[in-house]
Amino acid sequence: MSQENVEIVKAAHPASGTELTALFADDVDAPNRIEAAAPLFHAEFEFSTPTLGGVGFRVSGKGLPALAEAWREWMEPWEVYWTEVEEFLDAGEDRVVVMLKDHGRLRGAEAEVEQVAASVWTLRDGKVARIDFFPSRSQALEAAGLRE
Repeated sequence: MSQENVEIVKAAHPASGTELTALFADDVDAPNRIEAAAPLFHAEFEFSTPTLGGVGFRVSGKGLPALAEAWREWMEPWEVYWTEVEEFLDAGEDRVVVMLKDHGRLRGAEAEVEQVAASVWTLRDGKVARIDFFPSRSQALEAAGLRE
């Protein structure tokens, strides 16, 4: 089942290089994007951002619309923002750790910023039931019961 979980997370996670400010835009297509992703997510889906970006931005919620709204809020100051997935790691017990590198450029800035981060995806009944976002890989690995 663990490889199946990795494949489910790969299908649900935005592909590397996806411009997230556009993906999470609050536009006429937003409901369609949520509806398209819904079959991969459990009806009781939850998410948490303990310290997203390391700046104390804490958010938690339930449901895909709440996740999309949290991402829209996070994207507001960014001109561009994208994620590069480096690894999907089977963490056992219906968990997958996604190792990634975030890239972005704030509005009005010339320099790009980069952050190495990770998220822990928990699956239930073959669907994503929870995502916990972490600003460091060590925090995510510890939350998943793994070591670096």
